[in-house]
Amino acid sequence: MFYRINLQYLPSVRLADSVVIEPPYVHRRRKADEYIVYLIKKGVMYLEENGETVTLQPGDMYVLDPRYIHVGVKASWCEYFYVHFRHPDMEPLEEETGLQKLLLENRQASVQSDIFSYEKCEGQSLYLPKSYHMHDYSSLVKVTELLNEAMERNITQLENYKILLACKVLEAFVEISRSCVTEETVAYVEKQPRSYRNVQELLNYLNREYAADITGQSLEKEFGGNFDYMNRTFKKVTGQTIFKYLNRVRINHAKALILNSPLKMSRIGESVGFPDEYYFSRVFKKYTGKSPTEYAREGMNGRKNGK
Repeated sequence: MFYRINLQYLPSVRLADSVVIEPPYVHRRRKADEYIVYLIKKGVMYLEENGETVTLQPGDMYVLDPRYIHVGVKASWCEYFYVHFRHPDMEPLEEETGLQKLLLENRQASVQSDIFSYEKCEGQSLYLPKSYHMHDYSSLVKVTELLNEAMERNITQLENYKILLACKVLEAFVEISRSCVTEETVAYVEKQPRSYRNVQELLNYLNREYAADITGQSLEKEFGGNFDYMNRTFKKVTGQTIFKYLNRVRINHAKALILNSPLKMSRIGESVGFPDEYYFSRVFKKYTGKSPTEYAREGMNGRKNGK
């Protein structure tokens, strides 16, 4: 089960802290008027929510729902984070049919997005699992650090601390969601043909290695397949050829360097994968409608005019 959270709104966080419980303490029976998220650090917790027994162990995250009564069923030693919050647009997704596909589409939209655009490439919703074990240790460390920072914000109580607290909590939720989505999409992709999985690997490779000398031959060597076949499959899945996508990634990075670095155009082209300055200029104009110099001039004029 997942909760869809509208990211246009920040959560209103009442409490964010960590605590240690010891026997004979048992969570009292209650129906909260807010969402409560637990993340177990050490030990074990025994709960019952809506008549269902839940055993939480280190690395487990769980969302207690305000619609249901929850109660502790057994005393135990446990150290855990807790976050009490409300949200104006958060709803449970009881029916998960098609959700794996949606999560994969969102991930793919994010991977292929223009990083210099103002648009929210994957929409405005976050999908937070109700119950999830964080297998990825690096993600668990990130979430732990974020929740520790959230706790610090709540302690200092300087101006706007509640906003910063909400931002840290939301960032932790995003990291939890990303970790879960990675597992969900891997499970989905593994059911698809091998060619489909290759496209996902190729997208990640192009985004990461865009500045390298990438050719059809180098891709055949890297992925062990025929380039023409890879290109046809890539276009079928993404709607564009491999090198058209690669050039778009390179040009996007070049745009950022043009506006935010003192590098010469030749050096910028080289740093994003175009060692030939004239070829870089032609490709840049093809994708933006302007030469690199014209793009830089317009960017400087915009800054002078306060845009």
